[in-house]
Amino acid sequence: MPLHPLVVHFPIALLILAGVIEIVNVFMKKNSLNNFGTLLLILGVISGFVTLATGDGAEHFAESKWGDVVEGKIEPHETFADISMIIFSALTVIKILFRHNIFKFSFLQGKALRGGVASVLIVLLSLGGIAALAETGHLGGKIVYEHNSNTPVDQSNASDEDADE
Repeated sequence: MPLHPLVVHFPIALLILAGVIEIVNVFMKKNSLNNFGTLLLILGVISGFVTLATGDGAEHFAESKWGDVVEGKIEPHETFADISMIIFSALTVIKILFRHNIFKFSFLQGKALRGGVASVLIVLLSLGGIAALAETGHLGGKIVYEHNSNTPVDQSNASDEDADE
């Protein structure tokens, strides 16, 4: 059994929650939310790259179990996973540069750049990242559940219910 199904839920949960917190914090402007959102983004991106690294093993497993018919479904799933990670990685870099005073570059300190432009980028990347991640999960679920439907279903409960009638 590949590791991918075991680790895939961490970046999904962390990054969706991070995106929601980022959108909310653009309006609330709370330092605690800012720090928590950044922490979630960092943990989500790290776990996302771990999940990407386990994807090849899952792909080989799926192809060996269901054959080459699954290849056409894996490619779009893989593409959206890559897009999700690019978006959330960019969001994390923007957050670190514009919302945390870690780097003291004068061109990053302008009020307009740190305020309005950064806020718009954060909202757009959060929404885009959540949408890409949702599509990634949807496509991944289709791979598993559409191809797993030929697995025998446990009929023990159904026969018990039939006997009661």
